[in-house]
Amino acid sequence: MKVKSVSISEWLEKADDFLEKRQVPETRANAEFLLAEVLGVGRSQMVLSGDRELSWKQGSHFWEMVKARGKRLPLAYVIGYQPFCGLDVKVTPSVLVPRPETEGLVEEAVKVAESKYPLSANLHILDVGTGSGCIALALAKKLSKAMLYATDLSDSALKLAEENAVKLGLIQRIRFLREDLFKPSAGGAPWADIVVSNPPYIPTGEIDNLSPEVHQEPFMALDGGESGMEAIKAIAADAPRVLKPGGYLLMEFMMGQGVEVKRQLDHLGFSEIRLEKDLQGVERIVVARR
Repeated sequence: MKVKSVSISEWLEKADDFLEKRQVPETRANAEFLLAEVLGVGRSQMVLSGDRELSWKQGSHFWEMVKARGKRLPLAYVIGYQPFCGLDVKVTPSVLVPRPETEGLVEEAVKVAESKYPLSANLHILDVGTGSGCIALALAKKLSKAMLYATDLSDSALKLAEENAVKLGLIQRIRFLREDLFKPSAGGAPWADIVVSNPPYIPTGEIDNLSPEVHQEPFMALDGGESGMEAIKAIAADAPRVLKPGGYLLMEFMMGQGVEVKRQLDHLGFSEIRLEKDLQGVERIVVARR
């Protein structure tokens, strides 16, 4: 019995319809991205090859990915990685999916490093709550003379972050530590020039209102307590213990939290406090000097 062959265009139509029925946002883009991933080509190249037929193996693989996306599994979990600052960072449901907004945090840290420590060959940067390791990885890639220390409470997250560092050839300049917030003294980083963090900052009561995709990410990486400020306050309060005098603290925060974040840092004696905006013009990053 001859099996009917199916073209790229037909697969995309089928996937588009399947995802739409499951209320997945941007169904066509998702379908195209998944199929391009299976074929190992760019989306534009794939679309131009609409009459091409898929092999049975390719079609089966594609449809398994479509079904996973239909269950509202984040796209990054389906394909197994997330582009971040020019790096393909492996992700699993044990870590938060890196967001574009967090690339702004990396860029601000690079600006501080290059403007305040231009001649330092021994720059020490601490990434608190590293997750997939995306921030530490990007900073290690961009700052060739820096030594990174990345902490997390999750063993599975640290294992994944270390795997990413090995794959990207950055393991020699990143030390991964299983620690609670700022307790790296036993791990060899008692003083840091820069501390950077993308802490959990979503108020507990707002998490239920987020998309089904976000609900499949680690709750611990999202939950910022009743006000959304618990982790931010803890980091701000403990930062002076690990930051060198004159060192810098950089954190990401939720839209609308900027005034309170700045107030907290001012109360704790930080100086040169400034709030930076993301690409949408929303204040999302704080930079402060000890």
